[in-house]
Amino acid sequence: MTIEEEITPKDNRPVASTPVPGSQWCVVWTGDDRVFFFNPTMQLSVWDKPVDLKSRGDLNRIIEDPPHKRKKEASPTDKSSNYHTEDINEEHTTKTKRNKTEEPVEDTEEKPFKVSPHRTILPLEVRTGHFRDMLLERGVSAFSTWEKELHKIVFDPRYLLLNSEERKQVFEQFVKARIKEEYKEKKRELQQAKEEFRTLLEESKITSRSTFKEFAEKYGRDQRFKKVQKKKDQERFFNQFINSLKKRDKENRLRLRKMR
Repeated sequence: MTIEEEITPKDNRPVASTPVPGSQWCVVWTGDDRVFFFNPTMQLSVWDKPVDLKSRGDLNRIIEDPPHKRKKEASPTDKSSNYHTEDINEEHTTKTKRNKTEEPVEDTEEKPFKVSPHRTILPLEVRTGHFRDMLLERGVSAFSTWEKELHKIVFDPRYLLLNSEERKQVFEQFVKARIKEEYKEKKRELQQAKEEFRTLLEESKITSRSTFKEFAEKYGRDQRFKKVQKKKDQERFFNQFINSLKKRDKENRLRLRKMR
């Protein structure tokens, strides 16, 4: 009995695979005609094209030529069409719960993955550093939760460097640190925007009698104006500048009086 006869149309188990020449990845076909990518070195399965395969011009040709659907004269025991299929089947069976349209569930997150070979080689400090780098590179939000951010990192090989408890500990530490850093970054950005806004005010040659409405109508399209995103901040910076002009005008009048 051939592989095609053994499977049912709804079978989502791997039925055939083909290695991608010159890479560590294999293209894997399932019984329900879906395709995913398997890296036997890292024991990692992903639905999306891996970054190092996206520029491969021959990848679509490989995907469109599933070995288990070739003419029957091809041997059903052909090694190229069953490359690692049994190993992939075991690895992928538990991973099918994590497709692109499903949110990873916390209580099952450990089941789909085998221990990374690097976990027993690299020191914990190094592995933790790689995991933190992954959180930063993948854009994990400091204002979200582990469950909501899990889909961003679960298919990254560095995810396997730590166990479940270590991952959550590093995530909590990362979030606390990022909240402080992001607050400082926003404060720094606002200060820079304020300085550029003030430069615009100085170049505009407005007087102490000018109004914010007049200023906004004339310079509202200037990037330095737009950089201060909140209107209340725009008005606050404008009023501060106007007050400084009024103070300067008052000092000039007093100085003139003394000179008389």
